[in-house]
Amino acid sequence: MAAKHILIVPVLFALIAAGAKAQENQTENNNFNQWYIEGGVGFHRPYNYFTQGYYTATPDFFVGELGGRYMINEFFGMKLGLMYDRFTNHDDSRGTFVTSQYGAGIQGVVNIGRLLRFQEWTNTFNVLAHYGLGVSFLTYENTDWNDWVGNSLGGLTLQTKVSPRVTLYGEIAGLNNFRQDRAFDGGSPNHGNLPVIFRGTFGISVSIGSNRETLHADYYIRTPYETAMYNTLEARVTEVESKVENIDSGYEDLNRRMDELDRKVNDLQDEVSSISSTQVIDVNVLIAELITDGYFNIYFDFDSDLFGKIAAPTINALKTYMNNNPDATLELAGYADERGPADYNQRLSQRRADAVAKALVNVGIDASRIHAIGRGEDMSIDSTAREVYQQARRVTVSLR
Repeated sequence: MAAKHILIVPVLFALIAAGAKAQENQTENNNFNQWYIEGGVGFHRPYNYFTQGYYTATPDFFVGELGGRYMINEFFGMKLGLMYDRFTNHDDSRGTFVTSQYGAGIQGVVNIGRLLRFQEWTNTFNVLAHYGLGVSFLTYENTDWNDWVGNSLGGLTLQTKVSPRVTLYGEIAGLNNFRQDRAFDGGSPNHGNLPVIFRGTFGISVSIGSNRETLHADYYIRTPYETAMYNTLEARVTEVESKVENIDSGYEDLNRRMDELDRKVNDLQDEVSSISSTQVIDVNVLIAELITDGYFNIYFDFDSDLFGKIAAPTINALKTYMNNNPDATLELAGYADERGPADYNQRLSQRRADAVAKALVNVGIDASRIHAIGRGEDMSIDSTAREVYQQARRVTVSLR
């Protein structure tokens, strides 16, 4: 619902700002580097996409990769990298070939070690998982053919910290090529298969940034203060979400009431339309029906017992009815919304009922025919939305 989105965005920004302010008040030990430069070399093994009789060695060299990584926090991040794969024939292959694949990809990163709390048993080893998409360009040196292909790629990275900023890693990854027109050897492939490349690389990851050397996202551990702050903010967000759900519930209740009111109006229009021009409309009966059906409500602003000119038609209609029915008496029931102390709201609801009673007396209705009572808070309005609370701040009219 639109109201939900409108409310939650500024609240979340406020919570983020509060967290940022709290961070500023801590020592720099609560900050960590988020950027990394990474590079590695290794081997691979392509599958499925070869002309019959052609194949590579197992494993086949050479793989190279270079890229940068940014960690949003100590749990999640993203990496952008360049890749190079060189495929050559095995000695027993039917023919020689040299194929190169140049690629670039972007991947999401999950710090498995932090999620699984590796820090409880090691400060040296860590594991990252990553997955994403890329694009590659293949050149087949034994042909004049080139290929542009799409890629899906992902894998696991085992890290070993060797210094505060430097980490060695070993990675096992898989890469799929989409829309590859030639086999890895440059010949005609079996298009019923999907080109798959399994890769193993060894490399180095260097943390960069202005924070202290020992602090970077891969091995960062929250301080007890930060953990408490994180839990506090998370609880506040949960509270906000709960209030937003209550607003949704309140709007649903308001919509239900409006639908019911629309139905009553339609029924009344149908009834009026069914009266022929020769029939005399009994105004007294009509007004009595409107009072009974709850149409005669007068609404008030927040913390106010004043009503505006918009209530004039209601006052005039009640005046007409009371003048035409000298034995009739009215009950005016005042209400307040649930905000504020209950005893104050009780007095406010009484003042609202008295204000409507005074208006009727001013137009000529005897005060003895009017019973004004304050009923306090209207607890039937289950919401914190301002528009929904408006339905509670009212005086209802009924016949006694």
